[in-house]
Amino acid sequence: MARLCDDIEGRSPNLEERYFREIRPRLYENHGKHAQYGSRARRSLAEHLDSACQLVLSVSKLAGWTEETRSLILAATAVHDLNKLDNQGRNVKTLARDRPFLREQLDRACVAEFIRSDDDLELVRRLIERHSGHSVSDGMRFLPEDPDINRQAALLVAGDLFDLGIEEEKRIRKVETELTVALQRPYRLFQIRLTEDRGYFTALLLGACEQVLCDRHLIPLAINPDGQLFLGETFPEEDLAPAIARQWQRQIDAVFGANVEQLVKPSKDGIKIDDQAVQQNPEAALEHIDALLVKKAKGYKAEKVAQDINKYSSDAEAVSAAANLGLQPVSNAEEFAQSEALKCAYLSYRQARVPPKDAWDCIAANVGLSPEQRQALEPFNAQYGRCLFAAKAVTGGLDTIYSAIEDSFQRRRSQGEETVSEDLIQAVRQLLNLPQVQPFRGFDQLNAYIQANPRQRCSLGSMTGDIGELKSPQMPPGTKVQSFSNRLPGGMSGDPKRRADALSALSYQLMAVGSNFPKTVKQDPLYLHIALPPGSSLALRQIWRKFLKRRAEINEDGTVSVDELQLYRDNAVVFQAHNVVGLAVPKRPQFIHGTVTIPILWGEVNSSLALLKSLRLGLELSLAFDMGFPIVVSSNLELKPSWNYFASVDGIPSSLRPLLGDGQYYRQGQLLKSEDHQHLTAETVLLRLRCLGELAIAVASLRKKDDCLYQLARATARPLTLYHVLLRWILREQDDPHLEHLWQKISTPLNQLLESLMSEEHQQVSDYLKRAAYLAESATLRGSSFRRTAQTEPFSDFLKAVRSKKSHMDWETMFAALVQQYFNRLDRIREYQVGATKYEQVKAFYDVLKQMFEDVYDCRPERLLTDGKTLEAAYLFFLQEARQQIKAERDKNSPKESSESVST
Repeated sequence: MARLCDDIEGRSPNLEERYFREIRPRLYENHGKHAQYGSRARRSLAEHLDSACQLVLSVSKLAGWTEETRSLILAATAVHDLNKLDNQGRNVKTLARDRPFLREQLDRACVAEFIRSDDDLELVRRLIERHSGHSVSDGMRFLPEDPDINRQAALLVAGDLFDLGIEEEKRIRKVETELTVALQRPYRLFQIRLTEDRGYFTALLLGACEQVLCDRHLIPLAINPDGQLFLGETFPEEDLAPAIARQWQRQIDAVFGANVEQLVKPSKDGIKIDDQAVQQNPEAALEHIDALLVKKAKGYKAEKVAQDINKYSSDAEAVSAAANLGLQPVSNAEEFAQSEALKCAYLSYRQARVPPKDAWDCIAANVGLSPEQRQALEPFNAQYGRCLFAAKAVTGGLDTIYSAIEDSFQRRRSQGEETVSEDLIQAVRQLLNLPQVQPFRGFDQLNAYIQANPRQRCSLGSMTGDIGELKSPQMPPGTKVQSFSNRLPGGMSGDPKRRADALSALSYQLMAVGSNFPKTVKQDPLYLHIALPPGSSLALRQIWRKFLKRRAEINEDGTVSVDELQLYRDNAVVFQAHNVVGLAVPKRPQFIHGTVTIPILWGEVNSSLALLKSLRLGLELSLAFDMGFPIVVSSNLELKPSWNYFASVDGIPSSLRPLLGDGQYYRQGQLLKSEDHQHLTAETVLLRLRCLGELAIAVASLRKKDDCLYQLARATARPLTLYHVLLRWILREQDDPHLEHLWQKISTPLNQLLESLMSEEHQQVSDYLKRAAYLAESATLRGSSFRRTAQTEPFSDFLKAVRSKKSHMDWETMFAALVQQYFNRLDRIREYQVGATKYEQVKAFYDVLKQMFEDVYDCRPERLLTDGKTLEAAYLFFLQEARQQIKAERDKNSPKESSESVST
């Protein structure tokens, strides 16, 4: 099982690591379902205590207190709301002075080890009382005490107020007051927020902002999903946007410089080199070009090259003139590699906006072609033909061609000498809400969009910057680069393309470069957005980054999947390498800030099944006691920075609505008692998905478990149909199934699922069928064998009778005839004579079915017959349950009978 702090094993942890490994999981285990009220509504007690503890850990380190003192303040903070931990309604003062109760709560919170003496316990008691305001009301104020206790109590009060649900301005002002006392300096809090979450793009922006503000003596205090909170005396008055943009540019350059393989790619038109590779790491780009040319030489096919030569040598005079000057077409693998290198150099010059004639002049000068040879190449196609005839005449081989490519790089780099573009500076001002006055450019963007040519209009981003077409090789898998709309102008010769401003395209490109996508992707990915809880410390972010880094190291060249058998059978998340499906974990820790976006791929499965599997995996991770991170499962890369719910799912199909609800879930502790049955919680959804997984592997083979899971999920629209789906899969997978054994495997998850899903009508049907099955099993109402059809024989006869009922016959007559007919049937197949007792048992059985027919189906045969297969399958499973129940009753009564016989 993956643990958030599993890298701490084997060494002595510091206080922060000990908190996140031992104490924090215990808080969520003990108080995760404890709801709060009033100004703390929508926050469980565990979330409140966790937020306070993390703030105390961060600020106490800034205050310079010893580890022993910090641990005592942490212990007091972990149990400071003693009144919420008591069932008798006592106040904090009374509970804090109840030493057995206080020690019990410290032990439950896993902080009792910090209390090494009575003096330590007394300090914890005073801090708890001081935070609630009781310490000034008795004689304890006249006793000697630690002079730092006021500072320590102020820190505990600040942690208690940190997540208070009041107006943010008032809350921040209250916390600032307490922190000023605790740190003995007039500190203020400054909130930095994102206006839009663009995944890795904005994660790098927040990282750059953090570094710039740290350089200006601000202290990062807490991390929120939509930004970060800083501590300092004053906020810089200078315009920070250029400095942040400069640092942001460095981080972006570092990302692309380390991912040249994705920026230098072969194509049918030649090796194409992206501008990012040229700007950030030209040496690595040349090395990768050399590797690609080696692969092209190995894949040389004489017939294919001969076809290309014939295609581009239709001018016989030009071919003859070139041959006289030594310009012969390529004839082996080495010459073919040189021709591809020439084509790469030409394409690079063209990307530097060099005209075709000038591009070949530069190539000729670098590779040693004479002016006559250069002139002889002019009649041939500039991109495809000239390189095939010029390769043999190159002096110095590939090295001289590389010098031409380097020259093209120099021309391309000269165009980008400006360190930070104005667009990037404007993006900082647009994406970050800094506590400074910033110009509003919304009207400029609106006017640019209105006045733009419809053919050039931007579909992603704003119109105020450079606009270009999206390119598939540079986008994450599943990103649509074509756009079909009736608003586009008619008469276009090709398919319309989606266009984006340079920075919006860059955000998509960062996702493609920064995630470990597999080499071949056959399905559009879903995106799992995971956020740190509001008010998280930098220590938690560091631990989270290390956790994801360890997951990425499992498979550095592709995705990281989970062992689905262990996930479905044991609810254990065990990561393993996979080349096709799984999580495309980010490669760099800088991509992880307040949130992280992880693409998930599931291979060739439909979108509904991919959604179910992604949500199951996301909830398993987020609801673990040592995590508790909010999540969003979506097919979209971009998100609005809103985390009002613990878990959200976008794009739920209508067939899965009965199972997944509206896709917005709180945790159990975030709901008031009056709301428990009004909202679907994340824990309930996870329970349903776990039950479906257990059922799928119980009745289907491992290869077909996904198909079974999907059909079971669709069947939750009418919960009783689950019985029919399960029976159908059992009969499909096994020729002669042992139903009683299978029922033992599926009964627990099936009953849990049905309890979560059942409506009143379905519950009534289940109750009637269970009663009928118990009567049938206790009275042995079945056919002449123990086969499946014989076990359901009395119920099948009921359905047949309803189906074949004549219009002139009333229902009372039909049921009376049905009782007599089945009694005669039993008399005929039994070896012994049946009598009045058996008749009464048959009548009681059909009376239950008659009551169900009247109460649930209103004596409407078409409704009953529509559910016929479902009811018959449910009846068959209830027979297995009744059989086990009767066996248990017999086993329970047999010891009593034996003891009575012994006594007599």
